Amino acid sequence: MATKQPKYKVAMVFHNETDEQFALTCSAVDTGLTNDSAKFTTLPVDLPTFRSQSAAFGVALVAAKDGGRKAVAEKNKQRAATTKMLSKLARYVDEVAGGDLTVITASGFQPNTGPTPAQPTATPAVAKLVQDKSGEIVLTATPVTCRMYEVHWGVPGPGGAAPTTWTTIQVANARPGTPISGLTPGTVYSFQVRAFGKLGWSEWSDPVTKMST
Repeated sequence: MATKQPKYKVAMVFHNETDEQFALTCSAVDTGLTNDSAKFTTLPVDLPTFRSQSAAFGVALVAAKDGGRKAVAEKNKQRAATTKMLSKLARYVDEVAGGDLTVITASGFQPNTGPTPAQPTATPAVAKLVQDKSGEIVLTATPVTCRMYEVHWGVPGPGGAAPTTWTTIQVANARPGTPISGLTPGTVYSFQVRAFGKLGWSEWSDPVTKMST
C-alpha cells in the first residue's frame, strides 16, 4: 500500500515575526515567486507592486531605529500594508501548491509542519539612553517577540561593579522609549532590560551606563 503523502500549507508565521525577520521573509518571497514565475502565473499582487511596498517598509524600518514616535508609526503603517499583500500571496501559493511541500518552499514562504514548540525568549538590548528633562532618562530597548519587558537600573559599585540595589519596572512595549525618572543629576546609572515570553524571562541584557543630568 502506498504511503499517503502529508499535505502542507503556508505557515502564516510572518504575522508574528520581528520587523527584521519580516523584511527577510518579504525578500525571500519576492525571490521565490520571481524565480518560479512559470508556476505562479496569476498572482493576486503583481511583483513590482509588492517589491515597491516591501522597499517602503524597509525604508521606514531604518528610519524608525531612532525611536521617534512618528517614525515608528510610519513603520507600523508600512508593515501593515505589506502584510496585507503578503497574506494575499500566501493564500494564492496555498491554492497553487495544493499541499505540495516543494511548491511552497520554492515560493519563499515557510510550510506549516505542525505546532511549533515554544522557543526561549530572545534577550533584548538597551538600544538607546536619552537624557530628557533633569533627572529623567528615556530608555529604548530593541523589540523582541514577548508579552512584556522589565527594566531595572541602579548605581554601579566601585570599579564598575554591578549595583547592589536595583529599581525595577515592567512595561508593555519596547517603543516608544520608557521614561525613567527620579534620577539624581550627576550620578552614573547602570541600565538593563529583559523580556517575558511563553517560557518565562529571558536573560538580562548587557548593562549600559549613563550619567543623569
